[in-house]
Amino acid sequence: MLVTAYIVERGLILEPYEVDSKTNEITAIPAFIEQMALPAVLCSPGDAISTQKKLLRP
Repeated sequence: MLVTAYIVERGLILEPYEVDSKTNEITAIPAFIEQMALPAVLCSPGDAISTQKKLLRP
């Protein structure tokens, strides 16, 4: 399974992040966002699975 990010304004799909077979995308999304390490970039979830309260950061 892969998690990907899409830049709407550019029509660009960023490099996919492979989810470990022993987990799921809910636990992979924070690591994926951390890997991107894009300062001053707003990330918004693309679907309901990524809107988990545990994924929110202050």
